[in-house]
Amino acid sequence: MDTFLVPWLDHIRATGLIGAFATPFSNYTPPYLYLLALITPLGAVMTDLTLLKLLSVLGTIALSGAMWRLLTALDAPSPKRAAALALMLPSTLLNAPLLAQCDAMWAAACVMALAMAVEHRHASMLAWFGLAIAFKLQAAFFGPFVVALLLNRQVGFRLWLIAPATAFIALLPAWAAGWPIADLLTIYVRQTSHFNLLSLNAPNPWIIIQALPGIQDLPMDELGMAIAIAGSVVYIACLASRRVAPMRILPAALLAPLLVVSMLPRMHERYFFLADILAFVLAMTMRSRASWSIAILCQAGSTLAILGYVADTQALSMLGAVAMIVATYRVTKLVTRPVDSGSAETHATIGCGTATRSVPTSGKPLSVNA
Repeated sequence: MDTFLVPWLDHIRATGLIGAFATPFSNYTPPYLYLLALITPLGAVMTDLTLLKLLSVLGTIALSGAMWRLLTALDAPSPKRAAALALMLPSTLLNAPLLAQCDAMWAAACVMALAMAVEHRHASMLAWFGLAIAFKLQAAFFGPFVVALLLNRQVGFRLWLIAPATAFIALLPAWAAGWPIADLLTIYVRQTSHFNLLSLNAPNPWIIIQALPGIQDLPMDELGMAIAIAGSVVYIACLASRRVAPMRILPAALLAPLLVVSMLPRMHERYFFLADILAFVLAMTMRSRASWSIAILCQAGSTLAILGYVADTQALSMLGAVAMIVATYRVTKLVTRPVDSGSAETHATIGCGTATRSVPTSGKPLSVNA
């Protein structure tokens, strides 16, 4: 906060809401900075700390609204109540009110993209996903699911351009104000140079691997990137080539960020945030013992990692990694288990709620309208 956020606030106050964007002043992309500039005048009646946390809390409220939209699309019971409960999850309470992070903003856009996917509104899905990328590169953790779904449903490649176009449009106001476009397009590239640890308290296998003796002498970054790319390709290939039962769409979406963040090195303690949220949606939709265990494991993993970061001890993050590994295994089983042609799952609607529309069991890609 002292190194980044407060100096950005001071810059906006000194140069004005529009003038602030005439020169590069942040290693964040503009969408968060636009919102920061809009609420800066409230600094006259509150401290910088309160102002920054207020913006994060507003992002969490937006996330709750996106979850209500997704739960409604999934035909989940009591969607408003479930979305309101999301405000009290450990992940959301620790992320915004405690750490003043903005992960809820890009996660909200990903959740909206998933809601559009459930309703087969692919153009809207790609627009929301592009907005998520514009907020934070961490939205790319959701990318394998988006690509796999587009391939599975044989969506034309021209529509695929909507996502990068939306991300680029989000940069235009800053560019118009004077921020060089070359700098705007390379913000994410420069972000990767800030840290060089295999795991920054992230509850993934790398937090355990980096504690092994002599590991620093090995090319682990390159190995981790290769594993993540290979794993993502396998995920996309499997999901794109098989019939995905309607009840499997939400678990498949959850599996993407779980796998990607588990495989990538240099992850932070809060990077499973989207997985935490989707696991909670899964529990509130399926309401089974398996789904609740997955949600609890995800919350435990992220909570332990954040507490480990706050307490400056990696032992808690290692325990969190065990929880996340088990959660990933259980979601993988949920996605890959054979579908019984006579089960309720086969005949359920896309909404995972009441079984009101039969789904054909042919080998064709899933194309069920909400």
